[in-house]
Amino acid sequence: MYTRDRGDRLTWVHDQIYAAGGDHIPKDWAAFRDQTGISAILHLSPNVPTTFQGPTPIAYLWMKVEREQQANLADKWAAGSFLQTCVAAKRKVLIHSNSGRHRVRWIFVSYLIISGRTVKGSISEVEEKPWLSPYHTELEEWHTFFEYVKARSTNT
Repeated sequence: MYTRDRGDRLTWVHDQIYAAGGDHIPKDWAAFRDQTGISAILHLSPNVPTTFQGPTPIAYLWMKVEREQQANLADKWAAGSFLQTCVAAKRKVLIHSNSGRHRVRWIFVSYLIISGRTVKGSISEVEEKPWLSPYHTELEEWHTFFEYVKARSTNT
């Protein structure tokens, strides 16, 4: 498997969701995709999107966000909804940041909340393996996002 042969860090997060960081995956996307079956990418990069060498992923979302503190409600909604759509379509999806996989944890929290989890349950899940603990975040912002998601669900 790609992660053993290359020594690269790819972490299974949940269902069909994986997280990774660094520039090795974009440089070797074709081999990585072939070996893992991942066909969708949510990529964080503060300036310009990184080019993933090889065939175009089936689904791709670039977000001009480097750190969780930069993500607003709309960013959290877009990220969580992207993951939800990929999981519903039975796609394996990679959450990726060149700055490291520790930068993508907020995306998974967004997905969990959009999927119906509570803030407390979502935060508890990302404080367990494979994530690094503790998770430093602003709980009040997640409660605001939870209310945002409820309001959007009520209006549809």
